[in-house]
Amino acid sequence: MTDPDHDLEQALRALRPRPPGPAVAARIDAELAVPAARRGVVIAWSAGFAAAAAALAAFVFLAEPVEPAAPAYQLVRADRSRPEVQLFRPVELADGSYARPVRVRWEDTTRWEDARTQTHLIDYRPNDRLTLLPLETH
Repeated sequence: MTDPDHDLEQALRALRPRPPGPAVAARIDAELAVPAARRGVVIAWSAGFAAAAAALAAFVFLAEPVEPAAPAYQLVRADRSRPEVQLFRPVELADGSYARPVRVRWEDTTRWEDARTQTHLIDYRPNDRLTLLPLETH
């Protein structure tokens, strides 16, 4: 069996590249060499950018952040309203006993003040509780 690709692979393995001629090496050296005047300009610009970056970094990282002082709230007043009680008709439970549903509602309000900034914070919390009170029947 002959493999047509085998001959091609053998021929490619036998190839050896020639070293570049002296004209190619001279041309690469000429392209890579930077004129002395241009080199000084590049160094000067690089040093300027480095100094600017260092100054910016020092300003950003070393400067104290200017933040307004947080409010210092003090409790001024706390109120709780009178509870409102609602009684409902008794209900029969699964075990045959009776209970009366009772709902109690009230409001808690606290007032906080910051004397320095003259700001107020009012915390209003309505409360609603529902429970069953067992009833004894004879």
